[in-house]
Amino acid sequence: MQLLENNYEKKLLLQLPPKARDVAETLLSSYSLAELLALWQQDQPDEKSLQRKQEIEVKDWYPILNAVILAKTTYFFINPDFTQDEVLYLIKAACASAGFPLTQYSLSEAIRLSEADFPVLNEWLVSMAKTLKSVKC
Repeated sequence: MQLLENNYEKKLLLQLPPKARDVAETLLSSYSLAELLALWQQDQPDEKSLQRKQEIEVKDWYPILNAVILAKTTYFFINPDFTQDEVLYLIKAACASAGFPLTQYSLSEAIRLSEADFPVLNEWLVSMAKTLKSVKC
């Protein structure tokens, strides 16, 4: 039985090559979501992170970040104290990292598209969408 605390979307992590997966696991455990998103917005890969354990190819950098951001966002529990902006921020980060950016898809489309391949993300998005509806502005 899987612990609830470890229930996060792992699909993209598991698709990474083994060396890249090691870097992703390190980033997941040692960077905050805000730090990861800042790295994601940079024009260039973070060389220090790429060489942290072993040489990782530059082409693997953004798949690593997408995998880590998706895992990190779906690791968040639903919190009734979150503001609407905070919930939406998490939803946008998760959807974009999974390849369903809300600039191109509606939230309901992202939920539908995630159903088959991203079961944890799908369940998380459904819960977060309900939370988004119930949170006061």
